[in-house]
Amino acid sequence: MTVRSAAGRLMRFRLAPVVIAAAVLALLPFLGASLTLRNELQLAAIYALIVAGFNIGSGYGGQFALGQVAVFAGGAYVTAILFNHGVTELVVAVIASVAFAALLGLITGLPGLRLSDWSLAIVAFFLVILIPNITNLLSAQTGGVTGIPGISGPKLFGVSLSANGFYVVTIVVTALVLLLYRNLVRSRYGNGLLVLQHGQALARSVGLSPYRLRLSAYLWSALPAGLAGVFYAYFSTYIQSDVFDFSLVTLMLAASALGGTRSIWAAPVACAILVIGPDQVSAFDKYSVLAYGVLLMVVGVGFASGLAGLGTIALRRVTRLAPVSDASERDPSPPSAAAASTDGSASVSATGTRALSITGAELATSGLRKAFGSVQALRDVDFLARPGEITAIIGANGAGKTTLLNAISGLVALDAGEVRLGERTISRLSADRIARAGLSRTFQTPQVPEPLSVLDVAASGRIGLRRLASIEIGLRSPRYLRMRRDEMAHAHAALAFVGLDQYAELPAVSLPLGLRRILEVARAIAAEPSVVLFDEPAAGLDPDALESLESVLRKLRDEGATVVLIEHNVTFVMDVADCVHVMELGAVIASGTPDVVRRDEAVIASYLGRRRGASTAPEREPAAAGVGDGD
Repeated sequence: MTVRSAAGRLMRFRLAPVVIAAAVLALLPFLGASLTLRNELQLAAIYALIVAGFNIGSGYGGQFALGQVAVFAGGAYVTAILFNHGVTELVVAVIASVAFAALLGLITGLPGLRLSDWSLAIVAFFLVILIPNITNLLSAQTGGVTGIPGISGPKLFGVSLSANGFYVVTIVVTALVLLLYRNLVRSRYGNGLLVLQHGQALARSVGLSPYRLRLSAYLWSALPAGLAGVFYAYFSTYIQSDVFDFSLVTLMLAASALGGTRSIWAAPVACAILVIGPDQVSAFDKYSVLAYGVLLMVVGVGFASGLAGLGTIALRRVTRLAPVSDASERDPSPPSAAAASTDGSASVSATGTRALSITGAELATSGLRKAFGSVQALRDVDFLARPGEITAIIGANGAGKTTLLNAISGLVALDAGEVRLGERTISRLSADRIARAGLSRTFQTPQVPEPLSVLDVAASGRIGLRRLASIEIGLRSPRYLRMRRDEMAHAHAALAFVGLDQYAELPAVSLPLGLRRILEVARAIAAEPSVVLFDEPAAGLDPDALESLESVLRKLRDEGATVVLIEHNVTFVMDVADCVHVMELGAVIASGTPDVVRRDEAVIASYLGRRRGASTAPEREPAAAGVGDGD
């Protein structure tokens, strides 16, 4: 049994109880369940929609925004106002409320996201505070302090719904929405959010637009709250602004923490616990905020992943009880990049055989200048990197190497100069557009989002190459499935190329430093780029890992890629590079083959601290500098 088959069994274990539980809950009215229990479960389902939206915005999008409560209130008031105007069709109320949720999310998200996460949180905070004021200002429609009573009798496609029918619709719709959101987070979209949460630089480097992705996550987090407002209006039959206060905010936070901020299925379980439990204590309303606050602290200290994390641990232990026939699964030996096929073809047993198609392009810079205040980080930098070559850039700390790499990849805006990729000028493009144009990179410190598997990290290198509507992802459209298969095939090929394919299903953070650096290479080449930029990939590697890295770099060169390498380990550079550029104080002071550069008087003076005209020993190789770069 392979690791992938174990993961498949785990997924089946997760989905089967969900389907059974949804069916049982929907049938409770016909199984003799009490009215009190049905009401509690129906309210829990409504709250679960709000919490699921909060989880996608916070747990995946990294946005601590509490605006869902305001959107929830908006959805409820829209439904109530429609009812007062004689519109009782549930479908119409859903469309109007969800449209309102999208509009409110857009209005609040656009300014908030352009500033900071805290700005967005503050905007959402004031939205909740303003709910009573807004309802009083619009009292002619909202009823002001009195509210809107007597909401009843929803229809579905013109057919009046009984209490039991409305309960079934609420449960079924909630289950379908949660399934949609589960599909969203367990996809390239969810992985993209986790990549963005790890860092904007990483997101841009794989072709994602942070602002566009954050805005879409904020909108998706708002939509189910608007839908929840529709069901709440008909469920409660009475809408008043006092309901939508910070007690509800703390309930939402408590449910999210209890279930797990990165879980969709745990949301209804947590909401059911927090709805049914307090109903057994008549005095709970008086101390609800205090109780939820204590729960948040206990959950945060005791088990940060919530019930979902505990359930995942339990399911993994159950799957381990099955007999294992594959010895490599019990005790896999560390992979080596050198173990991959020497011709660069990637053998993929699970998805067929494919070879990465890496066609290099010429990368040229001319007159690059960049200043940070009074410090001139780049001074008229000109260099050329050709396909089928490893072009290295070396220099002491503060020489400007990393600034140059960031300027080429678009993470730093240039003051002057031009960067060309093939025949195209890319120096005026944003970092995500540069990545989509065919430039990939690694980082000094391996950027590996914690929740992702090794395979998902490799596949994330292709996330930004092709856009796909989020709704297609949630509905698992044929186009999405084709795209996902293609991404997985490329990810497997990239892992096989670097020798990490046997670790595809393991958590990426479980790999040691050397293999995480190799994994970054796999992510970079999965996009089949024209140019690959390596930012100090050898830092902290032992001799075996260095040998693996060297093997991967040579294979990329032999495949025809344009490889640009920034490195402090001069011995490593001189062994692997075809052309070397040496930088000092933001300028290139020498260029040529390793043999030419190692004997250049200016280079020796720069590394050994001698004056340019002093006596030197040209046959001596410059010593390797330290690991860190102060650029």
